[in-house]
Amino acid sequence: MPMRKILAAAAIAAATLAAHAQTSVPNGPNGDNDSIASLRTYEQMVAALKSSVHTSGGAMRYDVLPWKSNGGREIPYVVVGKGATTALIIAQQHGDEMETSDSAVNLARTLSNNSMASTAIRNALTVIIVPRVNVDGFDGRKADGTLITDSQGRVPPWRQNYDKTFSGAGPVPAFYQRGRGYDINRYHAFRPECPLDNPNFPNITTGVVSCENQDLDSTKPYGLADLGKGNPVPEAKNIRWLADKYKPAVTLDLHHQGTRVNDGKMVTASTLWPTADATAQRLLAVDPKAMTRFNAGQAMAKRVVVIIAQTLAQYPYANLSLYPGGTEPGISRNAYGLLGSGSVLLELRGGIGTKSGGYIQKIGYHASYAVLHELARDAGLNGFDPNQAAVLVKPANGLPPNSGQGESEAITAGTVPEGDSDEHDDHHLGN
Repeated sequence: MPMRKILAAAAIAAATLAAHAQTSVPNGPNGDNDSIASLRTYEQMVAALKSSVHTSGGAMRYDVLPWKSNGGREIPYVVVGKGATTALIIAQQHGDEMETSDSAVNLARTLSNNSMASTAIRNALTVIIVPRVNVDGFDGRKADGTLITDSQGRVPPWRQNYDKTFSGAGPVPAFYQRGRGYDINRYHAFRPECPLDNPNFPNITTGVVSCENQDLDSTKPYGLADLGKGNPVPEAKNIRWLADKYKPAVTLDLHHQGTRVNDGKMVTASTLWPTADATAQRLLAVDPKAMTRFNAGQAMAKRVVVIIAQTLAQYPYANLSLYPGGTEPGISRNAYGLLGSGSVLLELRGGIGTKSGGYIQKIGYHASYAVLHELARDAGLNGFDPNQAAVLVKPANGLPPNSGQGESEAITAGTVPEGDSDEHDDHHLGN
């Protein structure tokens, strides 16, 4: 199929998603003048990364992650610098949260240039950037070049990855949309000794001490009983692999949120540190260092939030709030915090028209670059008081972070009766 028709079909799908989305709570890209025409396709993103590597003079290298998507695509990442301290930046875990990918590509290009500032960052840091974690959920295609479809015939962009295994009636895996795929950002393994763990089996409360550590191949037939073997989401396994390989001091996860208003002003960005305190406490039964590790990650994350708040305060188009995220341990913000990284969510307002899309990219770029700049100066970020995070960043409309599981269905043996849907996004408040 010609690229023009593919993008046209994807644009229609994006408009359909926006029509169903709520506009008062975070749940993905909403806003007027939505268009994906200006965004890089998978092939264009790969070409842009390789081009930047080619012109970097050895400052950046290109590689692919060990697990391909279920659509058969390689998932690329770049490494910039050779410093002793590592930072991990991931974007577009949700396929319909799109501008963050281009923001990450642009950041990689800047970090690889020959300016004094970029050179200083490269000398101090090793920066790992995954611009598009969910390569199928944005514009996945079949072998014949046509867009993939879910069991209802809908095409991406959509939130989930691509895995139509559970299309019929009956229970489905936790955080899964029937006949479509998994919410990648609920499947990050959080125990050091269990990198392939299914973080939602048997549940996300008392069951967090279990360890399912087989390499479950989701490209081959499997059933609900196999959820007790290991993690069924290749994209989440990839990010955990990077975390184990590089041990990042800071992990920054870029997302979109819906249009929200606070005191009459549009919220253009939101942030949050790890909030899985209860999980860390439960893990003490099998891991005596769990709480110490989590507390260190949370404190580092709050220092990062202070940097983000101080940086974005300089820009009139950036109105920052505290994101009302959940405590689910499989959320990347929580999982990598439980592993000891300063793991931070940055949600950007979701309208993707030409003008607002540019603002989204600027906010993500400025915030990410500022964090790297300060981390290069001091690997511990000791000049930033973590206690100031809650002072500088306030909840929009006084709504605090969610304390619940983030969804209405109880998880049993890694499954729920119904699962996710396009029409009911309240459980996406975990990001």
